[in-house]
Amino acid sequence: MKVVSIWRGSAGRAGALLLAGTLAASTVLLGGCSAPSFLGFKGDRVKWKQVVLNAADDANGNSPVAVDVVLVSDEALQGRLVELPASKWFAGRTDLSNTYPGSLRFRSWELVPGQRLEVPPQEFEGPRVTAVFVFANYPEPGAHRVRIDQFSGTLAVQLSSSAVSVSTSK
Repeated sequence: MKVVSIWRGSAGRAGALLLAGTLAASTVLLGGCSAPSFLGFKGDRVKWKQVVLNAADDANGNSPVAVDVVLVSDEALQGRLVELPASKWFAGRTDLSNTYPGSLRFRSWELVPGQRLEVPPQEFEGPRVTAVFVFANYPEPGAHRVRIDQFSGTLAVQLSSSAVSVSTSK
């Protein structure tokens, strides 16, 4: 079998490279998988099937507790948030959102003790993220921050009397 090349000369090679790059990018974008970093894409899409927020009967000393799920698309911002306690997050989230408008998204709720809330997964659709954090606004000092590393399956946020915890499952 004889293979005939239809690409001739330097212009043809440039066209072939452009076509190959376009096909590679299309495969990644349409495949729904993680994109290789050499293509310029960082992070993954959030694809949780179920998100549940659950406040214990004695959550926050029998008082409502604010909770934010924060989606980050910038590694520098991720580095800042990984050190930020919840009290500073809640005090500065509007400023951070204005400073990083394309790199930071968050969803907020306030749960009363004993409340269970199922959040539609569509709430978290959007650009790729490099990190996800949950912040709970407890009055006691502490981080009250959890980093989430699994962006698919089920996410369960538990608000206890004085702490937040997260569990994920595929």
